[in-house]
Amino acid sequence: MKAVEDFLEKGKLLSPEVVEEISSLGDEELEKVLEGSDLVITKKDIESLKVPEPEIVHHDEASSDEVHISDLTEFYLDRFEFLKEEVEKRLDDANISSINNLSSGKTSVIGMVRKVDDGSVLLEDKTGELTLKTEEKFLEDEVVGVKGEVIVNEDVVMSPDKIINPDVPIRRQVPTLDQDLTALFVSEINQDVKERLKEIDPDYIFCASQRTGGKKVVHISEEGEGLSDIDPVRCDLGNLHILVHDGEALKKAERDLDIDTKEALVALLKKRHLDPVEMHSLQDRYLIRKVPDILHARGNEAVMTNYKGVTLVSTTDEKAFLVDLKTREVDEVEI
Repeated sequence: MKAVEDFLEKGKLLSPEVVEEISSLGDEELEKVLEGSDLVITKKDIESLKVPEPEIVHHDEASSDEVHISDLTEFYLDRFEFLKEEVEKRLDDANISSINNLSSGKTSVIGMVRKVDDGSVLLEDKTGELTLKTEEKFLEDEVVGVKGEVIVNEDVVMSPDKIINPDVPIRRQVPTLDQDLTALFVSEINQDVKERLKEIDPDYIFCASQRTGGKKVVHISEEGEGLSDIDPVRCDLGNLHILVHDGEALKKAERDLDIDTKEALVALLKKRHLDPVEMHSLQDRYLIRKVPDILHARGNEAVMTNYKGVTLVSTTDEKAFLVDLKTREVDEVEI
């Protein structure tokens, strides 16, 4: 094998498990290994040179056009049970009561927001409902935990001391790629953006719209073929999980919660749902079961923030973000 001979001539030693791997490398990748300072070439050295391909994580949608009451019931119960489990992890072993078993006093409950009014929220679980007296803003159909004082008369009323979201776990290590690769996150790809791409030369492009203008762009589409999917798009890239959506739900959250774009990005991640009030499909596509490493939306403002190891970016038509996938450092880019 010519490649193996090249390594021996350079005084490089190959561990047995990488001899077959060598044949899969291109000339440029081989040159990088040969020029390296390591005497013994291991499988890890070879793996670090392989460029991962984006893989779209598709949802299996039901083929039937008919939606029955039982489908809706299962839809909301499935969401509630998943988010309830996430809230329970953050209630610090508190004594959680079902609403129909409440008595006056301090307690904790977990429920789904059914109605939002000025100064009050209707919260329900599978056993009943209560009125939450609060000025805090909520999204209908989100799931929260509440600690507070309950008064039981004809109605059940609760004054919250603390609101608990499903949230995401704290990460001890932020996932990265081993390779020196970059990803550009952009709202859309028009002619001006195409010209800028020649200058920026990213390894990957993630576009939060249906207009892409390129074959190797991860983007939103109605067909969900190739490197695209119906909004939102979930993509695995090596050990990174990336979530891209068109941003309409983000703008709605800004309006309904009366917060800015950066706050809305964090809020939706903490709620583990991008758009709880809308039923986009029976698969609950906007429910965030798997926590993304990067969440990208098209927003009213170009902002970037980090929350518990998740990189959150909102792009506009004028500004994009370039992410170094080896360090997770982020640069704002004028488009």
